Amino acid sequence: MNACADPLDPSIAVALLAAGRGERFTGDKLAAELGPYPLWQWAAEVATQAGFVTRFVVASEHSASLFSGTQWRIALNDRAGEGLASSVRCAAQAAKDCSRLVILLADMPFVEAGHLRRLALADGALFTRYPDGRHGNPAGFPAAMFSRLGGLHGDRGAGGHGRSEDAEALSPFSPASLFDIDTVADLALAEARLPVEP
Repeated sequence: MNACADPLDPSIAVALLAAGRGERFTGDKLAAELGPYPLWQWAAEVATQAGFVTRFVVASEHSASLFSGTQWRIALNDRAGEGLASSVRCAAQAAKDCSRLVILLADMPFVEAGHLRRLALADGALFTRYPDGRHGNPAGFPAAMFSRLGGLHGDRGAGGHGRSEDAEALSPFSPASLFDIDTVADLALAEARLPVEP
């Protein structure tokens, strides 16, 4: 994995959402191996490369053990069964003393450090623009929006609740970086995309 960028201001936090049940995946999705690393570690390492100093991982009771001994502060989501919004609420609470929060999904192994850094350094709410026009994660939010994030419910994030309609969205450098892992077949596709070691 590549070298790190200059450190970001510690008041800018990133939250890695890793409390999902992964019901479409056979086995423990985040612990599944992708190349030399477990799946979750790819996105986590990219966040580190992007320069985040303040790093939270939103974990469930089931997934929390994956992150023990790492430099990620664990924010335990004891309501993970309620869906993605519960993890967004947990992330906003964990970052309550921060000036900005970037939300990142743990099953997106090819996310770009440069894209995360642009989300971190923006001013207002900034979503990722998907090729089909949707606004979604990763996304960045100023502290003024944390209370709104804390009011989300259901199995959709901030982009799926009409919260992004008036917000800006930014396309990543490569649309392929938005690939996420839902199934074992997706993991195999991701494995085939990994660079070949010399």
